[in-house]
Amino acid sequence: MQKCFFLILAMVLLTASVPKPDNRLTGIWELQLDGASTGLLKLYNVDGTATNIGLGNDGFGISMEGTYELQSANSYLEKTVRSGFPGQKGAQKLIQFKLTGDSLLHLSYKISGEMFTEDYKKLQLITGQ
Repeated sequence: MQKCFFLILAMVLLTASVPKPDNRLTGIWELQLDGASTGLLKLYNVDGTATNIGLGNDGFGISMEGTYELQSANSYLEKTVRSGFPGQKGAQKLIQFKLTGDSLLHLSYKISGEMFTEDYKKLQLITGQ
């Protein structure tokens, strides 16, 4: 019995000590087209949820809600729970990303064999207003 307890304790400690990839994605990012702001936002939350927000016909709305899980230092798995795009609900995609400094994010992924890329700029705190 005592051996079993120590074996379980050792496994827990080993699992806890395995380093997880650093999550530098957390925050609010704005999609950029040709270096210009678009007003389309991607939110990565600490709890692993992600949301896309954009301006629609009735004002701002949510175009995607889901989860993300880091797979490595430069990739994550995104799972779509709700989407404004038909056929995307329940979709999963592996997204490769590259961070430049702390403020520029480049994403690349495939949907139905077609490659897509997106560039984002991290929103900063507005001061002095």
